[in-house]
Amino acid sequence: MAQVTQITIDNQSFPNFRSNLNNSLNALNSSHIGSSRPGSAVQGTLWIDNTNIGSNELILKMFDGTDDLSLFTINISTNAVTLPAGVSVTESDPNSIPFSVALGS
Repeated sequence: MAQVTQITIDNQSFPNFRSNLNNSLNALNSSHIGSSRPGSAVQGTLWIDNTNIGSNELILKMFDGTDDLSLFTINISTNAVTLPAGVSVTESDPNSIPFSVALGS
């Protein structure tokens, strides 16, 4: 799990600074992956929920300041992306048709 409780780096000795900086960069690089919202989350933070990793699922979530909103689920075995129930995507731009076909929609 690559999450931190604080992204900001306080004034401190160099070894502690380096350690905290590396931990923060690792959290950002891994999209804050973990089984719960990172302690450093603020409104707008995107994070990956790996609670269902045994089922080969990762869920991209966004913290809205109060709740964690599930944006979509990725099956890492089949590479399928699934939207939450009740969510639909519509597109009226004819130039987007090749993109939609490429995504399988």
